[in-house]
Amino acid sequence: MHCMEHPHSSPVDWVGQEHLGFVINAAFSAENASLISQWLEGLNQRVPQGIYTMPLQSLHITVLDWVAPLFDYGGADKRALYAQLYKTYEPVLRTTTDSMGTFDIQFSELKVTPGAIILVGQDDGQFAHLRDTFMNAVEMPEGGKQPPTIIHSSLARFIAPQIKLSQVEDYVIEHPLDFIQTISEFRLIETRREPMQDFSVIDNFKLTR
Repeated sequence: MHCMEHPHSSPVDWVGQEHLGFVINAAFSAENASLISQWLEGLNQRVPQGIYTMPLQSLHITVLDWVAPLFDYGGADKRALYAQLYKTYEPVLRTTTDSMGTFDIQFSELKVTPGAIILVGQDDGQFAHLRDTFMNAVEMPEGGKQPPTIIHSSLARFIAPQIKLSQVEDYVIEHPLDFIQTISEFRLIETRREPMQDFSVIDNFKLTR
């Protein structure tokens, strides 16, 4: 099961850097976040260098970016861009989430890529519905970022020094993660330092149907 085409990590250089972004994501329950944190702690003990693991409070389930932290939009003022997008984005997202009820995501698949360790989940189509409805109703800014097609949470990023991925993959195989997360709201986040090291919650979109 070792992915031999990528025997080594490709370290990213932006961890800890200041990058402004405005994003939609979902939180884990305290119980599930604690479970992931314990898993990451075990990984840190096994592989003590070359990995940045997400702190408990930064863990999140990615939905979509309004203003992507790692994109510079041709040097545009990102706060001004956000203010402009907010006028159309907020009502569209609010209408979409108002028509949704709470739902479950089953998280059970761990993927090791050269840049990250990702936890992948499955639902009954709610995430895709939210993304598709939103993307069909708004215009992305020039140089914007398309939302991912999978439901995922990035648990760790590979940083310098480069390491062999086999030791990470061994840990992943020996320590599977498998839990259900109920989603009852999405959050609009302002993030200032990557990845979600310094952030605040601007608003909540509750699923009330």
